[in-house]
Amino acid sequence: MDFSIIIPTHNRAELVVRTVAAFLAQEGADFEVIVVDDGSTDNTIGRLQQMADGRLHLLRQENRGLAAARNTGFALARGRYVLFNDDDIIPEPGFLQAHLELHRRYAPVAAVSRTQIPDTLGQDPFTCFWRARAESGVRGRADGALLGRGGYWFASLSLERARLPANPFAPFAGYGWEEHELGLRLWAQGIRPRLAAKARATHEDRVNLEGMLHKFRSMGRMAWQFYRMHPSLQVALWTGANPLSLALKCWAYPWRVAEQMLQNRAWEQGARAGSAYRFLLEAAYTQGLLEGRGG
Repeated sequence: MDFSIIIPTHNRAELVVRTVAAFLAQEGADFEVIVVDDGSTDNTIGRLQQMADGRLHLLRQENRGLAAARNTGFALARGRYVLFNDDDIIPEPGFLQAHLELHRRYAPVAAVSRTQIPDTLGQDPFTCFWRARAESGVRGRADGALLGRGGYWFASLSLERARLPANPFAPFAGYGWEEHELGLRLWAQGIRPRLAAKARATHEDRVNLEGMLHKFRSMGRMAWQFYRMHPSLQVALWTGANPLSLALKCWAYPWRVAEQMLQNRAWEQGARAGSAYRFLLEAAYTQGLLEGRGG
């Protein structure tokens, strides 16, 4: 078997059904799809059971978070490669075949899918900003291009199963850095992230400023957990989890200014909205760093 596709999900029945259906329609590779329902309270399992495909395996666990759900799915994987795919990443035709081709060309490799936020998710100022930001690291890059140490921040990535430990993902207490932490270990093994440009998918995740500020604040808190796991200068500088970086961030991105901006958002319609969004996200991350430093 070529691939074990591992899809964690929580209370997003409509999205995960679309994602699974798109995978089951893939050609050019032998695969199984493992969906781990992380304590959903909607009809996720019932909807998936109606698909009745022998390649689809359904697991259910109490709500323990993304890392635990991925690890649960990995424990049952049988394919030569595992593809970790979020429940809102819907593959286009030829997706698995493109991953397979990249593994054959560059082994060992971490193959990163080419995901795009579709126009149908909105044209409001923040969605446009986030669409450009999310795609900036891969836009115009050739198939097989190296993505650097930050390239493991993924929503859809495949790896050779035998190169991963029994529980690939470390349990972080909140959102943020678990993929980078795995990536740090993969990089040390010589496994580099490369863009599978022909493995195209739509990222059907509706975003808004409030939700993303919450995520960045959590990332700031989790930065200290990442640093405690890997207490090195590299991680300290990468995450900002050190006194000097934190002091500079507090000076450059004061939260009191962010709060004023959030109270009156007329700036969103102006030409500098993108700069303002970047400031707010950095300010939220800095707040998280302040909150997490003593944890």
